Amino acid sequence: MKRLLFWTAMLAVYLAAFPAWAAAAPKEPVLKIGVIDTGRIMRESKAAKSAQVLFQKELEAKRAILSAKDKEIRLLDAELKSPDAKLTADARKAKSDKLAQEVKEFKRMQSDLDEELKKKDAELTRKLIDEIRQVIRTLVKDEGFTLILEKNSLIHADDAINITDKVIRLYDGQKK
Repeated sequence: MKRLLFWTAMLAVYLAAFPAWAAAAPKEPVLKIGVIDTGRIMRESKAAKSAQVLFQKELEAKRAILSAKDKEIRLLDAELKSPDAKLTADARKAKSDKLAQEVKEFKRMQSDLDEELKKKDAELTRKLIDEIRQVIRTLVKDEGFTLILEKNSLIHADDAINITDKVIRLYDGQKK
């Protein structure tokens, strides 16, 4: 009888302690994966579009300056090639030298503009990507994502885990 009482007590202690052991056991982490399409975010978000519009306006303004310089060069060239031009040899040489100088300056301006625009484009892209990453970090923190992948680096991903639309909405909402 003592043995039965002992084993019954042991079983009761075991059953009473089992829920505590189960609760103390480490739980498996929940894996929550999301997929984004950064290119689509850059193309479709209102914030990125407005930044690109500003960049295009600046580009057009710079091209207008180049176009005016090109027109000036063409007029000078046409003046030199005109059979009606009654220029002395010295005047012709001076205009020819001026034309060469203007062409050289035009090419330098064009090269500088191309370099400046490439630099600004890279800077704008980097800024937009940093802002998008910040939105994604906030989303990861708020919704408990374990892993976010870029769609272009995947062979296949189900649309159910694609969070691109959500990122676009959050990014546009943040920029208002």
